[in-house]
Amino acid sequence: MVKSDIENSREFMSVANLLAKPELPELDADRFIDIDLFGQDMKANAPAYFSEWATKPPFYATVQGHAHVVICRHEQVQWALRTHEIISAVPHQGWGTDLFDYFNGLPLVVDFDPPEHSRMRRLMQPGFAPNRISRLKPLIDSMIDDLAKVMAEKNGFNMVTDFAGPLMYQILLGGVFEFEPDVWPLFINLSNALELVATVPPGAPKPPEYMAAFDAVYEFCGKLIEDRRINPKDDLVGSVIAAHDEKGAISIEELFSTLVQLFTAGLGTVPATSSNAVLRLLRHPDQLALLRKDPSLLNMALEECMRVDCLGNFRHRFVVKEHVIDGTPVYPGMVAHLALGAANYDPDKYPDPTRFDITREPRDILTFGFGPHLCPGNNLARMVTRAIVSRLIFGFPDLRFTNPDEVIVYGGMPTERFPINVNLSVN
Repeated sequence: MVKSDIENSREFMSVANLLAKPELPELDADRFIDIDLFGQDMKANAPAYFSEWATKPPFYATVQGHAHVVICRHEQVQWALRTHEIISAVPHQGWGTDLFDYFNGLPLVVDFDPPEHSRMRRLMQPGFAPNRISRLKPLIDSMIDDLAKVMAEKNGFNMVTDFAGPLMYQILLGGVFEFEPDVWPLFINLSNALELVATVPPGAPKPPEYMAAFDAVYEFCGKLIEDRRINPKDDLVGSVIAAHDEKGAISIEELFSTLVQLFTAGLGTVPATSSNAVLRLLRHPDQLALLRKDPSLLNMALEECMRVDCLGNFRHRFVVKEHVIDGTPVYPGMVAHLALGAANYDPDKYPDPTRFDITREPRDILTFGFGPHLCPGNNLARMVTRAIVSRLIFGFPDLRFTNPDEVIVYGGMPTERFPINVNLSVN
């Protein structure tokens, strides 16, 4: 890649959102809920909040001094994921929207409406085709088995940092992208730094730790593009680069953003999802015993785990047209949070939603999105999560919490529910 390409793509990136707050009419005070949507209390007690909100119309919450709207009902969240005339995926420049600028202004596939979103998604889809994913299964199973043997020799281990996290680095960075281990820290550092974006006040520059991590990955992508143009390969990275070079299907900014997302966005998804699943099963020994008695329930059990413990509490959108949703007015300039986790507790969709039941067969859970905004990597995430949980649940009959009274602390990006201290023992 020539230097001018990098410089030109840099011009796309936002430095800071310096615009004033949008002018909104006076909002009904009774429709506000006093809640820190991204705080530890929200993350730790998400199921309790979501089960309450799942029957409510949209409400307002204050985020960094700005009124946001939260949409919770299953049908309404699906509608908001389908529509773009009223609620759009395209970020608007305004007060506090840099809270969601995880990739320093790069145009993410999730930040487009049709038809641009469809075009970008098609470019990523071949990399997650079922036949490509299925070819990875033997490698994934072997990696999991090898690391599980190491865990068996320990007195205890942290599921995230000792097991699921390192596994995902091996699987995604080593297996899918075939990167040498010496470059893995570039992507791990950026993945870990994404949550720092939430600490930035409106209009302030991003933390230097984040910028250093982002710049390192950005520079790597530039060199990778240049190398692959000289030495092309028939893989996911090659297909994305070819789409830019041969068809002009994506811009240089979109090329960079697609690569950065592919290399980092999935590193935390599987560790968090699999850890939440193990947490849930260990806290419900009757359901764990049922699963061990009948392993054919594994797929349903994991869907139920992902229903009650949605990794992404919210997905953000932006109101572009005045509208009333179930009695709640929304106005252009407002940020809308689609509460995927709350939608998974909607009793109209899931009767007795607070009951954890691995025989439920939950349909249309919104954990990975919906319709055109369904995560393109969800099949890979499900496959790896299934393999990890299966190895732990069935391979270690004495699997248990090292300290049953330990309080779980949650981290991750602002909208994520990522447990970070899932400490387990197996002998």
